[in-house]
Amino acid sequence: MYMAMTRFQVTLGQESLFESVWKKRKSYLSETKGYRGLFLLRGDSLEDHTLYISHFIWNSKEDFDVWTKSDEFIKAHTQFGDIGALFVSKPIFEGLSVVLQEKP
Repeated sequence: MYMAMTRFQVTLGQESLFESVWKKRKSYLSETKGYRGLFLLRGDSLEDHTLYISHFIWNSKEDFDVWTKSDEFIKAHTQFGDIGALFVSKPIFEGLSVVLQEKP
């Protein structure tokens, strides 16, 4: 299993707009091979931003890599134009392979 995570530092006061962008987007993922789901997580608010993390779950890094080279990936990431003003700093991507998974 592979996790594709991005950390967003959303400018205070822009949280509703940021969440709306995510909720209204066309993701193009439902038919994508290896895609298993998404969590959009909201963290604490600090003096100038609120932390958000997108957490996409994939069967493998290879499935994720295929997605990042697809036309659907480009459409998904350009559909809202420039939303850079929502962020305190540039979003940070982290790709992680699962080493251990425990279930109840």
